[in-house]
Amino acid sequence: MEINKTIHYNAIELKHAIESNELVRQKQPVLICNAHITGLAVARGLGREGIPVIALDREDRGLGFASKYVTLRGVCPNPVIAEKAFVQYLLDIGPAFKEKCILIPSMDEWALSLAKYADELSEYYIWPFSAYKTLEQILDKSQLYERAAELNVSVPKYEIINGSNRKTIAEKLSFPMVLKPINKRTFYDEFQEGLFIVKDQSEFEEKTCAAKKAGLDLIAQEFVNVSRDGYVTVVVYMDGNQIVRGTLAGQRLEIYPPKVGTTCLVESIQAPELTERAVSVLKAFSYEGIAECEFIFDENDGEYKLLDINTRPWKWIGLPIDCGVNLPHLLYSYINGEPYSNLNPEIGRKWVYLNDYQKLKASHQGLFEGDVLTKEEWMEIILRRYDDSKLITTAVESLDDPEPTYQQLQNSFAKRSYYCPC
Repeated sequence: MEINKTIHYNAIELKHAIESNELVRQKQPVLICNAHITGLAVARGLGREGIPVIALDREDRGLGFASKYVTLRGVCPNPVIAEKAFVQYLLDIGPAFKEKCILIPSMDEWALSLAKYADELSEYYIWPFSAYKTLEQILDKSQLYERAAELNVSVPKYEIINGSNRKTIAEKLSFPMVLKPINKRTFYDEFQEGLFIVKDQSEFEEKTCAAKKAGLDLIAQEFVNVSRDGYVTVVVYMDGNQIVRGTLAGQRLEIYPPKVGTTCLVESIQAPELTERAVSVLKAFSYEGIAECEFIFDENDGEYKLLDINTRPWKWIGLPIDCGVNLPHLLYSYINGEPYSNLNPEIGRKWVYLNDYQKLKASHQGLFEGDVLTKEEWMEIILRRYDDSKLITTAVESLDDPEPTYQQLQNSFAKRSYYCPC
C-alpha cells in the first residue's frame, strides 16, 4: 500500500487531513513532537502496534516525517521562540479529533510547553506526563540535586553561578570544570554545544560572560573522572499511580561529539541498584511518564552519581523498545485502561546511531580505542538483518521502514542541514 507522506504546512491543512483520515478516526491517535531520531523511534514503537501517529516538527526534514509509521505530518511553530503560536496550532487542529489525542514530546522545549498549557489543551488532548511545576523542578539542576541529596543519592559537587561567587567558585570546585545551562535547549541553540568544559579561570570568564550576554544561567560542576565504562543510564515508564511499568539500564559506550555530545552507541545491561535509585528520585517528585536518568561513576570515590534526568523520551529509546520494553506502548496502554508491565528487558543488545558513530571512529576519538562493534554486529548491519537481529538496533536504518535513511542522506547534501541536539 502506498503511504501518503504529504506534509501539511499550516494548521488548517492538517485539521482537514485529520478529519478525513480513516485510521485516525478509528483509533485513538498519538501526537509526537519533534520528529527527528527520538520521534522516529517513538513512531515506530507505536506504529508497529497499529496506533496512528501524527508528527509535528518546526521544519520539514525531521527523519520521522519520512517514516511509513507516521500517519500525518505537520510543520508547526517552534515553541522556543513562538510558544503561544505553537499552542494555538494545537488548539486549531484539536476539534478534528474524534477522541482525545495523546501527547508525547521528544525534547524539553516541547515537553515544557505542553505541560504549561495542559489545562487549555485538555479539551482535545491527554497530557500523560507530570505537571509543569514538576518538570521544572526536575530540569532545574539545583532542585534535582537537593532532592537527590535528601534521598542519599550522590551527585557531583556544584555551585550555581551568580554575581557574588564568580571569583570564588574555582576554590571550591577546581579546574577542569563543567559549566551546564539551566535551560539546556536555549543554550544549545545559542552555542551548538550541550555544555562547556573549561580548563582555567580565563576560559571560565570567557564562557560565563558569553552565557550572561545570551541571558542564560549556568551551574558550575566538578569535572568527574569517569572510566570509559562509567556512563550508565536508567530509563523508566512510571504510570499515574507511580507504578513502574517498564525499565531498562543502558551503558553508554560512545558519545559524539567526544565528551560533550550525545550517545551514539549504548548496550543494555543489568543495574538493579541504580534502577532503584532512579525510581526513588522519580517517586520523590511524584513523577508520571517516560524518563531517562543519567549516572556517572566517579573513580575518585567509587560512587555512581546522578547527573541528569530527562522528563520525556530520549535519543536511544529504540533500544528498550527492541529489548521488549516498549515504553511508548506501555504509556498508551495505561492511558487506554489496559495497563501492563515489562520489567525483564533483553540484556546485551546494542543500539547505534551509525551517522555519528562512524564520524567518531573515523576521527580516531571516543571512549574506547578502535571499533567497539563486533564483526557479527557489523555483518547484521551490512547484510540488513538488523530488523530481526538479536544483537543490534540501528537508530535510523530499517528494511521495514527505509525512507528515513534516504531522508538522512538528503539532509547531509543540503546547504542547511536539519539539526537537532537529541
